[in-house]
Amino acid sequence: MITGNKFYLFLFLILAPVILNAQNKAGLLNTPIKITHRKGLISSFLTQVEQTGILLTYNPDNIRMNRKITLSNRISTVGELLEEILRAESIQIKEYEGKILLISNPRLITLSGFIKEEGSSEVIIGANITETESNSIAVTNGFGFYSISLEKGSYELTITHTGYSPVTVKINLDGKSIRKDIFLKSGVDLPELVVTKSTESRNNLNIGGDHVDLEAANKLPSFLGEKDVIRAIQLYPGVSGNSGGSVSMFVRGGNADQNLVTLDDISIYNINHFNGMFSIFNPDVLKSVDFYRSDFPSKYGGRLSSVLNVRSKDGNMEKYHGHTTIGLLYASTGLEGPVIKNKASFSLNTRRSWLDLLGAKALEDAGLYYYFLDVNLKLNYIANPNNRFYISTYLGNDSYRQKLDIPEDSKEALRSTLKWGNRLVAFRWNSILSPRLFKNTTATFSQYRNSLDANLVSTLVGLPKRVYTTVKDYGLKSDFNYYLRPDLKLNFGGGVSMNSFIFPVGLSTEENITINTLNLDAYIEDEVKIGTRTELTAGLHYTGFKSGTTFYNTLQPRIRLSYRLSDNQIITASYSKMSQFIHQFTTNGLSVPTEFRIPSSKNIKPETSEIINLSYRLQAGKTSSFSAEIYLKNMDNLLALGSGQDIANGYFARKIEDRLASGKGISRGIEFSYVQQLNWLRFQMAYTLSKTTGQFKALNLGQSFPLDQDLRHNFNFAVNASLGKRLEISALWTYITGRHVTVPQTIHKSIDEVLGNTSAPNTYIISGLNNYTLSNNYKLDLGLNLTRKFSNGHQRIWTLGMYNAIANSASSYLYVSVNEQSNKVNILEEAKLKLIPYFTFTYKF
Repeated sequence: MITGNKFYLFLFLILAPVILNAQNKAGLLNTPIKITHRKGLISSFLTQVEQTGILLTYNPDNIRMNRKITLSNRISTVGELLEEILRAESIQIKEYEGKILLISNPRLITLSGFIKEEGSSEVIIGANITETESNSIAVTNGFGFYSISLEKGSYELTITHTGYSPVTVKINLDGKSIRKDIFLKSGVDLPELVVTKSTESRNNLNIGGDHVDLEAANKLPSFLGEKDVIRAIQLYPGVSGNSGGSVSMFVRGGNADQNLVTLDDISIYNINHFNGMFSIFNPDVLKSVDFYRSDFPSKYGGRLSSVLNVRSKDGNMEKYHGHTTIGLLYASTGLEGPVIKNKASFSLNTRRSWLDLLGAKALEDAGLYYYFLDVNLKLNYIANPNNRFYISTYLGNDSYRQKLDIPEDSKEALRSTLKWGNRLVAFRWNSILSPRLFKNTTATFSQYRNSLDANLVSTLVGLPKRVYTTVKDYGLKSDFNYYLRPDLKLNFGGGVSMNSFIFPVGLSTEENITINTLNLDAYIEDEVKIGTRTELTAGLHYTGFKSGTTFYNTLQPRIRLSYRLSDNQIITASYSKMSQFIHQFTTNGLSVPTEFRIPSSKNIKPETSEIINLSYRLQAGKTSSFSAEIYLKNMDNLLALGSGQDIANGYFARKIEDRLASGKGISRGIEFSYVQQLNWLRFQMAYTLSKTTGQFKALNLGQSFPLDQDLRHNFNFAVNASLGKRLEISALWTYITGRHVTVPQTIHKSIDEVLGNTSAPNTYIISGLNNYTLSNNYKLDLGLNLTRKFSNGHQRIWTLGMYNAIANSASSYLYVSVNEQSNKVNILEEAKLKLIPYFTFTYKF
């Protein structure tokens, strides 16, 4: 943990670059001076300094000598006087060999604006703006805004972004700040990598996080033809789904609930559809996706393992476009276009499974019913060149119902219905306060709710018929980007959110618990370029969390240092501390989402993690990339269910906290990735070797044991080939170590049963927690895209493929039997998800 002197060191790293902007006052500058008049010209105040006997050296042509000044009352030294009268003059004040030098600073002129897509006016996130001679660089922020300050003169700027043709523009800076929006044309045919660093360029070392190339990722094989960004992220080193093939993310030894997932800056608590086989992210909605598993920006907090920041499309400002897609399981449609051309636009997308509609009778006969629904709507309005407003909404629903055969004389059907879904709303206000200062203010609402209509369960075992959990968030925050100098950028902001958690005491009662919490966040972060080879990012995130009468304060330092070994080689070292105040638990024995979320309280401390990361990256032009990373992750106050406890069962422990055990965890690993583009053929591979263990005083006799997410080996290899302009084929091979589960090794029968006197329950002997490893999972997916482009700009796309083409799948069920001779337990694994062919048809207009 970072405390005491270490904290002050981080605080110094954050504030030092700003402090160093101030002039150093020493010696002659500290000479006392008596002010004879408070108002006057700059020339008169300089004369007053010289009358003290101090020699001033300066060029009058570089100072506006006749500018009128009114002094404050706090002036007492020569240095304070010079600093005040020359504050707006771009003059450095230095002491040298018994005299004071007033040296003219080269005046920086700011060029700022937005980078947009030609033909739609959609802003482009993460575009690079490079000045050829000085290598000065700017990167557009999350709203497409850039700011770069240069000296007076003529410059040639090159603007680049993956998937767009580079653009070169000539700019003449003659004394005043310039506002210029630049347009890039999409559809570049140059080879690009599927995954690039989120702020990467040849001259920028600030490479924390990964930016997902959505267009390239969509060419890979997918489950039932549904392109899913989560499955693309699972191909990153250090990231895996569970061995059953779901879109869950386990990042560097962390649980699925330890990932911060946001859509347009709105926190999302559940991202799953179809029992985890799809995520809620409709691929037609996505504009950009940034993913962090280390080197976390200081603006993010609240989770331990990763950050997934998703932005949705704003809507075409110039033309109407739409699409329709039909697949085996779902259908989707979307429309975008201008409300007021180049002033306001909208984007509306819907997606729904349709088997319950076309196959209702067959599903009913099988006793099953399922559907999911997504609706995304985004509006944006440009009020004036400096202010823009957005409204983003999302509605998602899942419904799963199961019905059993019942005797004819039964009065009540045996069925259970599980429903879950998200409601998200965000209102954003972008404001350019000055050419160097950008502000974004966001008000958000997020609700996640799941409910179990347990008619089936209640009939069988007498439990209540309806159980539900709800999480609600109301939030307000502001983020600022301040471009102080070409080599110094300051990010800062803060926010407040109110949270409400409703969950049942247990499945054995209809009584609910409601907990209201308050969350305060603030952060500051410097991005500093030190020469041409080194870059430092140092930041601090503060969180104040109130639950009942308990209040937690946490300071979470973040630091990253990058050094360029050569033009194409970078090494980076980083440290991040994270805290998590919301904890998730799942009811034992159910694979559908019946999770409970519980906030930290007096007896449930916040979880924390500290991550140290060292990476090496080699970039060979635009065609190949290699990276290697080593990480160490320490986790504290981890929570797990106590022995014999179920989070939804109130029989054994009435209080929620009494059903939990607290402990520590550690994860360490080494990761490799390689991407190569060879004209029509590209391939990528990633491998992770890791180990994750936990230790809880109340579990496993206090001994260390492998955690559920300890997936030792994880390897994937993807190939994509473009066979002409219409046909693309792809293949994806994945291999992952099996999950750990707890099973008995032997069984002991009671002495009464052995003697034949009476029957009694058997005793199962377990050697330790997570003592059995399921079979390793490997599979091959195949895909084919056939595209035809028409002269009117429309497109027709057929997607065909085979999920799990070798018919090998992860174990879905475990069957336990007992050898009567030895009393040993036999384990039989059974996999349910075999080879699945798929197709989708898409028409774009």
